[in-house]
Amino acid sequence: MDVNSLLDQAKEACGVSYDKDLAPRLGVRPSAISNYRKGVSHPDAVVCATLAGLTGVPLARVLGVIGEARAISREEKAVWRKLAATAMALCFAVGLALPQRAQATITGLDKSTGYTLCAMSYQA
Repeated sequence: MDVNSLLDQAKEACGVSYDKDLAPRLGVRPSAISNYRKGVSHPDAVVCATLAGLTGVPLARVLGVIGEARAISREEKAVWRKLAATAMALCFAVGLALPQRAQATITGLDKSTGYTLCAMSYQA
């Protein structure tokens, strides 16, 4: 997974065909998305959380993908990949250890924004 595939998944989730239509949903200008795709700049933490919310990709994974894209050296890229994998493994392990389905969002609030750090499901 890379930045472009995250952006493409977000477009699909929003039902839009063009980056210019995705930009308002991410709270950025269309030129920002163009810069993300070219690697000129990278999404900040708020945009990462929004991407996670739109795509259903766990925030830990999104942050790992963006961190890897920001990294310059091969070693730094490897650290970001490992961090994302470790975060996902931890989320999976916690999910298995819980007696019921885990949820990372608050429900019942109208128009609230929910962020998922990691998606977990439990099968009884």
